[in-house]
Amino acid sequence: MIVEDEALIAMDLEMTLEDLGAEVVCKASSASEAVRLARQHQPDCVTMDINIHGDRDGVSAAIELYQLLGIRSIFVSAYGNPETRERAASANPVDWISKPFSEFELKKALDDFSSSL
Repeated sequence: MIVEDEALIAMDLEMTLEDLGAEVVCKASSASEAVRLARQHQPDCVTMDINIHGDRDGVSAAIELYQLLGIRSIFVSAYGNPETRERAASANPVDWISKPFSEFELKKALDDFSSSL
């Protein structure tokens, strides 16, 4: 699952993830949409932007997804300061990737996620 409110970035993420062999089951652009779609599609993992549309951010969504559904996130964001990372710790993130992301970074994060299963 991809949570990203910038359409071009979401499309780039989707193509890159699919090139790496991942199946993208859905995309969301807000925290509430992410939680709703995650309940419906039950993704194994989420790529999560932090600064997204709506009244909640990606950290809030990632924490809710992990606490309610056990779904972990790979944060893909320009916002990775120590305070944000500390706040997100309870989401048990797989990894943090800075934008602009690279295919290599996504592959490493997916490999790390797969090895933790």
